[in-house]
Amino acid sequence: MEFQGFQHIISPAIIILVSLFLIILSWYAYRKFTSITPLSRWFLISLRASALILLFLLLLNPYFYSSREMDIPPKIAVFLDNSESIGISKGDYNGLESYQNTLNTISFDNLGNAAINYYSIGEQVASFSPDSLNASEQLTNLSAPVTSLLEMEREVQAAVFITDGIITYGRNPAISAFNSTIPIYTVAVGDTSRVRDVSVTNVVTNTTGYTNTQHSIEAEISQTGFPNNTVNVSLETNGDVLQEQQVTFDADNQVSQIRFDIELTEPGLKQYEINVSPLPEEWTENNNSSVFSIDVLDSKTKILHVAYQIHPDVKAIRSIIERDESNEITTLTWLGGNNFVEEVPDADEEYDLVIIHGTPSQNRSFDFLDELSETPTLHFTLSPQIGVLPQQIRTAQLISTSNRQALPVLLHQVLGERDHPILELPEINLLETPYLQSPLRSDVTEPQSTVLFNLRYDGVETDYPAIAILEIGNIRRTQVLPWGWFKLAQSTSQSHRNFTVELISHLVAWTSSDPDNRLLRISPQKQTFSTAENPFLGASLQNEQERPEENAIIEVELTGPNDQARTFNMENAGNGNYRLDLPRLSEGLYEYTATARKGDRQLDSQNGEFLVSNSSMELTNTIRNDQLLQDIAQNSGGAFFTYNEVTSLRDSLQSADLLQMQSEIVENYFFPVRSYYWFLLVILLLGSEWFLRKYYSLP
Repeated sequence: MEFQGFQHIISPAIIILVSLFLIILSWYAYRKFTSITPLSRWFLISLRASALILLFLLLLNPYFYSSREMDIPPKIAVFLDNSESIGISKGDYNGLESYQNTLNTISFDNLGNAAINYYSIGEQVASFSPDSLNASEQLTNLSAPVTSLLEMEREVQAAVFITDGIITYGRNPAISAFNSTIPIYTVAVGDTSRVRDVSVTNVVTNTTGYTNTQHSIEAEISQTGFPNNTVNVSLETNGDVLQEQQVTFDADNQVSQIRFDIELTEPGLKQYEINVSPLPEEWTENNNSSVFSIDVLDSKTKILHVAYQIHPDVKAIRSIIERDESNEITTLTWLGGNNFVEEVPDADEEYDLVIIHGTPSQNRSFDFLDELSETPTLHFTLSPQIGVLPQQIRTAQLISTSNRQALPVLLHQVLGERDHPILELPEINLLETPYLQSPLRSDVTEPQSTVLFNLRYDGVETDYPAIAILEIGNIRRTQVLPWGWFKLAQSTSQSHRNFTVELISHLVAWTSSDPDNRLLRISPQKQTFSTAENPFLGASLQNEQERPEENAIIEVELTGPNDQARTFNMENAGNGNYRLDLPRLSEGLYEYTATARKGDRQLDSQNGEFLVSNSSMELTNTIRNDQLLQDIAQNSGGAFFTYNEVTSLRDSLQSADLLQMQSEIVENYFFPVRSYYWFLLVILLLGSEWFLRKYYSLP
């Protein structure tokens, strides 16, 4: 062990001077004691000086270094495909039986000196045991194990992938394998023969829809071995056929696309199924259908946008609102007098949000704004407000200003991203954005308003509000004081455009939404689970003081398609969060009711639903992809084997010296300050000095 120095950088001369000072100080303390012999006095001086010098050196944090060479076993990561497709018996491959025989032939546990770590291949990578192989994963993501290897570069000497190479999720792993310094040896299991089969390979649709709208559904129907055949493809729900079309196959291997357009009439989670009529001598009919769901929401957000001035901001804001398909916007552009460009809506027309852009030049009222006090409003200013606002518009005002001069300003964010959902925006430097226009000396008119942004003028952050929001009861209001947003929306900077779109979209969405005053919020991890998955429900709970409630019991009653109800208790995950891992469920639509209680008091109750589907993408393609596995092995410096050639794997690893003990230099740094023995030595020296002082009756 070699002394390396001190962590606190200090000159050796200073260390010597301080040590001499401590010795002189110790001598000075005993120079007048003539009642003891000189030998005893110098011994006491030595004890004190040694203790003080040792303590001083420990405070400088010295450290020592040592190294030694060790032989360690090589580490090999074995990734085992556990997806449904590897359990299919086809040709000479007998599913899990052939898979297990392959593992027994390799005998990883007896693979020389290697230390083996097992991982599963599915949608994600996880630690695994070969005894748990059951071909139950619904998706195969081969890019995940390659990504995991990139994080193991200093820990693993080689990797073995045992898989059929059929990808149903994620990116192409062959490209990522170029970046791996770890050789990957691929073992292909499964069968390469083509079978006569028709399958639903893909369904493309928006998982969210709205009532009273047309919804498009596109499906891909693939077939092998059935040229000059026609099949019926139907769209069904709850056993009822909604639409039916015919698909004719011209070639021996073909993929055809088909489209259905349906009208969504009722809100809720709706289950649909694409079914293809089976053909004679099909290899399997299990992949002739695909189940999916659409979460139908109750109509769109109805927005009335009234512009009282002609300004580029009006078009920019309307364009951003129209991007969201969930918005249904009605526009009015005032030309003065009683003239609007568009037809004026009826006075009894109801809207989820009224956006007022600018103010009328005259103090007058409009019939369609009579209910503005009971409707959420978003007010955009377009010029300094001069005089008294009309009574209807005054309802939407949150910010007032006494300055009639418009000045170039920038925004300054007041609250943090986590303080309000509107502020969950892309990162941007607000100092680099184009200037907006706004009067200064602004102030909020409602004390309960929340200011999100202030004005920044001439490089100085002011306390003048720029964007303020208000929530009173079930009504939300927002006002945006600066104008000139079209410059950000049309900026050459992508970040400026993204920020503007997100900010305006968040303001519209938050203002038009009903305030969520629920104490209990619960939702499934996703709307559709497979029969091979464990559905998961997550919940958060607050008490009446809007603080996380950690000491409650949340009971979940789950009702399945057969109307049989079961009850579960959610697990407390801390900080007001709760979770429930359900067992695997059979196919169907499930409804749940969650009730939160604390003692004898019920805090809240919420309900929802999710779908369990029996379809699997793993059954749409059963042809082993040898080319992909060869590319992965070649690009990473490994080798490719089929399950019939797996006896050569050991020889290949041996010839690459991957089964030999690896020499490794083990470095060790020793810090005395982290060892209490040295401090015990200091105490021992000082204690010995104290004992001798008492022995010699010294003061």
